[in-house]
Amino acid sequence: MEQDYDLLVIGGGSGGLACAKEAAQLGRRVAVMDYVEPSPRGTRWGLGGTCVNVGCIPKKLMHQAALLGGMIRDARHYGWEVAQPVPHSWRKMAEAVQNHVKSLNWGHRVQLQDRKVKYFNVKASFVNEHTVRGVAKDGKETLLSADNIVIATGGRPRYPTQIEGALEYGITSDDIFWLKESPGKTLVVGAGYVALECAGFLTGIGLDTTVMIRSVPLRSFDQQMSSLVTEYMASHGTRFLRGCTPSQVRRLPAGRLQVTWEDRTSGKEDTDTFDTVLWAIGRSPSACLWSPRGTHGRAGCCSELPCGTECWPCPRVRPQPQGRWMLALRSGPCSLEAEEAWSPFLGSLDLQWWIKQVSS
Repeated sequence: MEQDYDLLVIGGGSGGLACAKEAAQLGRRVAVMDYVEPSPRGTRWGLGGTCVNVGCIPKKLMHQAALLGGMIRDARHYGWEVAQPVPHSWRKMAEAVQNHVKSLNWGHRVQLQDRKVKYFNVKASFVNEHTVRGVAKDGKETLLSADNIVIATGGRPRYPTQIEGALEYGITSDDIFWLKESPGKTLVVGAGYVALECAGFLTGIGLDTTVMIRSVPLRSFDQQMSSLVTEYMASHGTRFLRGCTPSQVRRLPAGRLQVTWEDRTSGKEDTDTFDTVLWAIGRSPSACLWSPRGTHGRAGCCSELPCGTECWPCPRVRPQPQGRWMLALRSGPCSLEAEEAWSPFLGSLDLQWWIKQVSS
């Protein structure tokens, strides 16, 4: 039975878009299904995935704003009479960053159109091995079928739901770049690169910023370099609470957030008030958002799909290891190149397994 498309890509991030464009360039009939589930704070964005909307691009632009602020402050040592302190407008910066991101969203849509890739802004779920149901924001349903399906749904930040008030009052990297007003005094909880990058630019634009670390900062990186990073940040005004874990977030009558935490070394509890609590404790794959129901009578993540389902995950979908955007950018085309190059010779060999290795 002929399907609607040769390839259906679920997910419009770096890996999914690269895969779709490569397939279209090879002359295949291609469609992309992409849908952004709003964050618990209601934040949503356009086509392009994490990197474009809530990752690399806005982060680097805000980091650049912080660097410029530092240069202005240092200018007085070179004879420039600059009034101190130098004020910063979060609203102006955020508006400029968000407008740039929206221009990239539009650019991706134009590129898909130019390559004759059909774009569907719908939330996808499997009907069977070759059919996917898409539900639009207004509830309208679309059924699409394809010979091959790539799941490239990426990941989303985790919330520590076991902590009272974490979900109700905290934000994540899904929200920080889309805030219209300054986050003010901020507590960043986490020790990975997302936590330190966010804390770095917040300190750089003049905000009172604290990083709460449970154990080791930048655990998966060289620890000598990690120490240099945290020492540099501390010398520039970022406060670190080491060996601490939060136990409660409570909103005070005035609107500020009171955070209670435990010092794991002394066992003592302490509290402080903040305007914003940013959780940066890791990410979880979004594959289960697209769990195939009715596929051989079971549901699961793409790594659990029945053998014979022509469905291949891009890096960020898989639970471990977490992918990076550049890897995702190349893994999509690599999957297609592998299939094009080897399918005439491999016959009935299980390509699903082989291409999973390329994309993992």
